[in-house]
Amino acid sequence: MSRYIIEEVMEGRSVFKDRAKLSIEYVPSKLPHREEEYRLLTHWFRPVLENPRSQSLRVVIRGKIGSGKTVLSRRFGMDVEAYAQEQKVKLLYTYVNCRLEGSFFNVIKFVIRDRLKKTFPGRGYSAEEALHVLMEILDDEDLYLILALDELESIIRREGSDPIYAFTRIQEERDRLAPRLSLISIFREPDCEDLLETLDKSTLGTLQKNIIRLDEYSTKQLEDILSDRAEEAFYPSSLDHETISLIADIVGARGDARYAIELLERAGVYADTDLSTQVLPEHARKAAATVYPGVELETLDRLDTHQKLLLLAIARRLKHSKAAYTTTGEVEEFYRLACEEYNKEPRGHTQLWKYLNDLSYDGLILAKISGEGVRGKTTLIGLPGIPAEALEHEIQRAMKAA
Repeated sequence: MSRYIIEEVMEGRSVFKDRAKLSIEYVPSKLPHREEEYRLLTHWFRPVLENPRSQSLRVVIRGKIGSGKTVLSRRFGMDVEAYAQEQKVKLLYTYVNCRLEGSFFNVIKFVIRDRLKKTFPGRGYSAEEALHVLMEILDDEDLYLILALDELESIIRREGSDPIYAFTRIQEERDRLAPRLSLISIFREPDCEDLLETLDKSTLGTLQKNIIRLDEYSTKQLEDILSDRAEEAFYPSSLDHETISLIADIVGARGDARYAIELLERAGVYADTDLSTQVLPEHARKAAATVYPGVELETLDRLDTHQKLLLLAIARRLKHSKAAYTTTGEVEEFYRLACEEYNKEPRGHTQLWKYLNDLSYDGLILAKISGEGVRGKTTLIGLPGIPAEALEHEIQRAMKAA
């Protein structure tokens, strides 16, 4: 039985052209809406590229989860190392996730083994001694290193300011030797706020000269990011912009591109599971429900009868449609049918508007003004992190229990 399922899945058609393009490890060639920050990073590191012996640099990148900190630093590092090779500059870029490595010593050990000396022993050195070994290897090989330290706040939380002090002061201990090490320190907000206050003023001062702060992505920016990834990851006919727009709307309040890309991948998996040739809005709603449910189903019991009937109408309309959104006019038609089914007198248009506003405020529905492609201006109604079919079932349960 199980072997048959594996063979069936492996032989079946998929909506994915290259699913790896949605992986968290993938670094795209383009960074929509981070071009300005990329340019600023390049200007700061220009002296290192022009004359690496002139100075070492320290830049801080700050932002919330999913704001593009990691992908910005890694894309820049890959490009700057390739450019340096073309210019015959012996410059390396190394990215380290400090939370995964766990300690200052492990970070240094990773850097040495990853790019310089694979046989470096895992024991017998203090962290400070390992840092000096790193600098000696760079001197011996006449190399320059840009080191990106992601989630650096995790090291500060465990070991205080000493590792940061060692990184920022190592060059001062080397007198007239070439400045071999430049730093990109990446901090997650808001986790880093209180921790940075614990650093001594001199160490903090060296970190706060060159700062790039990444804002959360807007809904429109998330659409652009998802469209770029979708073009790489899916076959052209398998995904339309409506599904992408719905995912962007679901994630919009969070501004988290990583979460949005995760939902896009999950939606594709649900499409494959349903043997669908297209990734539909309902697949996106299923994906959202498996990660961060947008609707706490027990809250349905607290709605009054006509709020439940209106929500039931929205669920039924979207269940029978491949669209991500429906219009208020269509919702009112399905609402009147639901009232007839449950033998209730329909409420008027003004009262329904109030219900829609209340449901939107509580996060039970998505509401937005129509854009291009819709004649006139109307309010479009969608669902957040719950499939329309599941919502219909839960409301019917709640109506029976009432």
